[in-house]
Amino acid sequence: MKVVLAGAFGKLGSDILRALCATDHTIVAADAVVRVPDDVDASRFETRQIDVTRPETLEGLCDGADVVITTVGLTGASTKVTNYDIDYRGNLNLIEAARAAGVAHFGYVSVINADKGEGIPMVHSKYLLEQELKASGLTYVIWRPTGYFYDIAHVFWPMIKSKSVQLLKTKGGFEPRANVIDTRDFARFILETMCDKNRTYSVGGTETYTYRQIAEMFYNADGVTNGPVKTVPAFMMDVLARLPKIKAQGKSDVLKFSKFTLLNDCVGDTEVPGRSFRDYIAQKSYAPVIETELAAKAAAEKGGERR
Repeated sequence: MKVVLAGAFGKLGSDILRALCATDHTIVAADAVVRVPDDVDASRFETRQIDVTRPETLEGLCDGADVVITTVGLTGASTKVTNYDIDYRGNLNLIEAARAAGVAHFGYVSVINADKGEGIPMVHSKYLLEQELKASGLTYVIWRPTGYFYDIAHVFWPMIKSKSVQLLKTKGGFEPRANVIDTRDFARFILETMCDKNRTYSVGGTETYTYRQIAEMFYNADGVTNGPVKTVPAFMMDVLARLPKIKAQGKSDVLKFSKFTLLNDCVGDTEVPGRSFRDYIAQKSYAPVIETELAAKAAAEKGGERR
């Protein structure tokens, strides 16, 4: 088969690309920035630089393809584009390109609880795209992942190092849970199900923990027992999101998404076996990367103060 992978050089996309390279499929790897990982054989696939907000860059992309998979989405702060520009309209352009090319199967990586996120652009934009895909006439698969190991590490590890873990207060003592998944295991599942007919999968790993339990495991990895975990009122996230400085940095929607995930269960009923999240935390392979990023950020901020 010929498979077009949009968003091929992001974290998840790169793991899907690695999995595809282990098959005999013909592969087109497309992204806004072409950045082939060192451990991937670039001779195994064709590369295309695309901008999903510009349909002309998608011309011919899907020609002859049997399957199109998109992981494209805005995952961080931006002052130039929104999730509605990328996750919704951009991926809608991909759907239209696939339909025009006669593609048989279209796979979309959405997010857990996509149908519950009205008012949360990082969630609602994906839900709108899901509805467009279902109405497109294409045979589709929608994957709703709960979250990824490295994303959780990027949230918790800086708080662990500063011993300032903060969770949100919930009503009635409710403890939100998550069964996050390693992107390599998720990539394998995507390949196994990419030709399924009109299915939506809520996908997670096999271990489910509360966020408090996750904080405790990260503390233990750092050699700390009974590390402090504070709870703050959820409305504080709303206050922060409305601050002019936060808005100017394009961070408001990220804070809204963080609040949404910290107040809701993020548990997928399709559990994909694979790497243990507990073991991942204990092994600390993420720590050097995150600490290097934190040091670089601190240096940049200090340099800005001097100017």
